[in-house]
Amino acid sequence: DRSPLAAAGVVVAAVSSASFRMVGPIYGQEVGLTAAQIAWFLSAFVLGGAIAQYPVGWLADKFDRRWVLIWLSVAAIVSSGVTMLTTGFGTWGIMLSAGFFGLTTFPIYSVAAAHAHDFASADERVELSAALMFWFAAGAIFAPYLASVLIDAYGSGALFTLIAAAHAVLVVFGLTRMRARPASHRKTRYVNTPRTTFVVGRLFGRQRDGELRDEG
Repeated sequence: DRSPLAAAGVVVAAVSSASFRMVGPIYGQEVGLTAAQIAWFLSAFVLGGAIAQYPVGWLADKFDRRWVLIWLSVAAIVSSGVTMLTTGFGTWGIMLSAGFFGLTTFPIYSVAAAHAHDFASADERVELSAALMFWFAAGAIFAPYLASVLIDAYGSGALFTLIAAAHAVLVVFGLTRMRARPASHRKTRYVNTPRTTFVVGRLFGRQRDGELRDEG
């Protein structure tokens, strides 16, 4: 209940990353990639996400994180469309679009987590991290299955249609939440948050507490 938008954000992050990681190889096979090219396709996604952490982290520390989430989702919708359209531009086009897709979707979990921690006290950080991981896991369980069903029914492009639709919902929900309450008066530092264990959550929670600052 600290941040409904953060919970929605991590679910959408799961829809993007889990669907791409688990069903992306099927998409790659459908568009004619070899096994080696599919591996590079998935690697391009991760590389794009890694590159995005620095500029997105700067934006998330400087501006209202709800706007950062909303604009990342808008960019993710665009990148989903670009990915579907570049299948006719050869292997390089597909790889570049995968990198662009990772750049727009990968940082969403960390931005959502930072936004949630802005509303939490120090003794709530571990439980909050656990709750965010729960919502991420819930999305990661169901999204790949739904994506595979949609691909089977409507073709390979259905994967990115699903992801774009999830981000469109996040945009609408984000705008709704901005009307519901103001931004937090304080900001924890943006952290590239690994979606792993409670111990890691505790370590990153301490880092946030050590660098808590008032919002400009």
